[in-house]
Amino acid sequence: MRDRTRHIKGILDGLLGKWEKGTVKKGDAVRAAWAATAEEEARKHARPVNMKNGILMVIVESSSWLYKFTLEKKDILERFNENYKGRKKATDIRFRIGTLDT
Repeated sequence: MRDRTRHIKGILDGLLGKWEKGTVKKGDAVRAAWAATAEEEARKHARPVNMKNGILMVIVESSSWLYKFTLEKKDILERFNENYKGRKKATDIRFRIGTLDT
């Protein structure tokens, strides 16, 4: 029974490692595309959180920045997709107010 437990643990560790590597690569690509897309001042007030099912989630620090990004959403989406090196491009961006602490 003990050998079987080690075997299952090895399988799970391997799967988790692969999953984490895929997430990191995607996260790095999203952050790099955002850095190339957003202007310097905008990068100080917003950061991408994740991209899932083609929807890019971006946290912004205030309602005024939320409004600004919402007005420019179409242009931001186009520029982001030009810079994004991942397989699946973003189909939408959702902006949410939150803290930018990492």
